[in-house]
Amino acid sequence: MGAVALGAVAFRAVSALVARFAAAVHPRAIGGGETTFGIYPVVVRAVDRSLGQWLPPSMTAAVVVSWIAFAGAMVMLLRVAQLDVDGDRADSAVLLAAVFPFAFVFGGSGPEAMFLMFALGAFYAFRRQMWIVGGLCGACATATIPSGMLIVPALGWIAFRDPAANRFSMLTGLALAIAGVAAYYTYLYYRGGPLGGWAAAMNQWGFRVGGAPWVSLGRLFTSAPAPLDALNGWVTLIALASIPLVGWRLNGGYAIYMIAMLWLPLTSASYDALGRSCALLFPMFVLAATIRWRVVVALIGVASAMLYALAV
Repeated sequence: MGAVALGAVAFRAVSALVARFAAAVHPRAIGGGETTFGIYPVVVRAVDRSLGQWLPPSMTAAVVVSWIAFAGAMVMLLRVAQLDVDGDRADSAVLLAAVFPFAFVFGGSGPEAMFLMFALGAFYAFRRQMWIVGGLCGACATATIPSGMLIVPALGWIAFRDPAANRFSMLTGLALAIAGVAAYYTYLYYRGGPLGGWAAAMNQWGFRVGGAPWVSLGRLFTSAPAPLDALNGWVTLIALASIPLVGWRLNGGYAIYMIAMLWLPLTSASYDALGRSCALLFPMFVLAATIRWRVVVALIGVASAMLYALAV
């Protein structure tokens, strides 16, 4: 586990160097805005107060939090993958998640890595019948990104499909997961602040709910989108195609999670949030790691790494 965490941090460092080079070559590239929703900015402010004076100029508290969260997410992904595949294939799932074309979002000043870490913790705990631990992780996940609440149906599917589940503990865990975002809003109420910057956070993610979910993907075939938009779209099509296989070969709750996490960005009729949402779909990487022919898994990893560099 320690090797996975250290490797994840080292990969983030290399990716940061590549991103800085890309920013120098393309200075007009669009960066992410300040995150205003959820516990991520709260943690960032705490780290900045504690460690900000010792950080080098090129490193911010937001990046430190994201890198640590990414390392934790990769460790948890390894544990989650080991529930369904052997050790070597679990390692492959971690590698595929790290080099996914839009995985660069985990290294910036955004909450994606933190959400993934907590979501993986919730799924792992629920599948191991650790309901209270899973509920606490789920509470943190629901209070991290605007669409965090969408993991609750998947957790509920896993819980209610478990015939050996202790109903009281299971329902308590689900209630804790739901209560996460409510507790965050209560905290803001007593702080006297706005309701978490929900609208601003949704805009940062490119969510503008109301469009038909097939509009943005349909433009892949009826127009000539920009290369990055096309990559967003085709990656999303691959994710959608993998959902039935995820439900069949891995877990029905995972399939529900993927559907829920894709629904909101698809209804935004925009490509912007599709790729970063797909980066959160960890079951897709576990599924790819189950491919019998290891050379195919290796080719997927190489192709992803090449597209990762282009996306950066």
